[in-house]
Amino acid sequence: MRPYCYLVVPAMTLYACSAGNSSYESTLDSAVASEQSNSYSKALASAAQAGEEVPALNSPARKHVRTADINVRVANVFNAATTLERVTKGFDGYVVESTLSNEMGAAQDIPYKGDSMKHVQLYTAIANLTLKVPAEKLDSLVSSLNNVATFVSTRTLRDDDKTLEYLKNFMKNEEPVTPVAVTKKSDPLQTAAYQDNKKDEKIDRKVANFAILDDANYATLTVKLSQSQQADVQVVVNPESVIRAGFGTELLTALSTGTTALRNVFLFFLQLWPFILLAIAGVFGYKKMAARKVLPVANPENK
Repeated sequence: MRPYCYLVVPAMTLYACSAGNSSYESTLDSAVASEQSNSYSKALASAAQAGEEVPALNSPARKHVRTADINVRVANVFNAATTLERVTKGFDGYVVESTLSNEMGAAQDIPYKGDSMKHVQLYTAIANLTLKVPAEKLDSLVSSLNNVATFVSTRTLRDDDKTLEYLKNFMKNEEPVTPVAVTKKSDPLQTAAYQDNKKDEKIDRKVANFAILDDANYATLTVKLSQSQQADVQVVVNPESVIRAGFGTELLTALSTGTTALRNVFLFFLQLWPFILLAIAGVFGYKKMAARKVLPVANPENK
């Protein structure tokens, strides 16, 4: 079967496509028949008779996965997000994720009245959306952003061709599983584990192909919406005016505080009485010593 290896790709490609031109009809029918009868050799034989090549890059048989990532600024984030969600549903798509949040900036409190003040909070509204629409509707959905966008920061469109990966998984699943040679020395547990691993690998490849088909049929658009910085102004109560006591209470408190301060000063100096006594004793001692030094100087003059 080695000479037919070069025909595997076109045969499986034509089998994978849901619609194709008349040049692939015979090969596609043979591939479908081989799928129903589990005969991989029939699919290769039909591909050899058709002699077709790999479809062109823009052929519908290809598995193109289209994605878009756009970052735009809008006048109103909430209205723009709502509009995109409505347009997506109108295109028979669905909203995978939609989040709205505010990035807080600087905040400042400004005096307003005696018992109130203005609290100014700067913020930037942001929305992140993940949308899925039929692949042919992606361009229309991207164009609809022009109706709500005031500035486009970034715009990235991707088109990944997953055809070869899809065919690789398909062909591996079509290959017959080589049975393990059972001998007297064979371990039944190892044999069972080998068969289970092969089954799991086959299931994983099928799931991977289902994911490729899903991504090929539904394009993904990731949008980040933002708007210019806004100011949220609120008139709030001035905490100082609310918690401040009345004049009479403050007057009594001031008298009490002054009395307490005077008492504390008196007690402080009272605690220093030993140092005061030492200071007084030092002064008297210094005066006596000074008087003794003056008397010997006056005696020579008297003689």
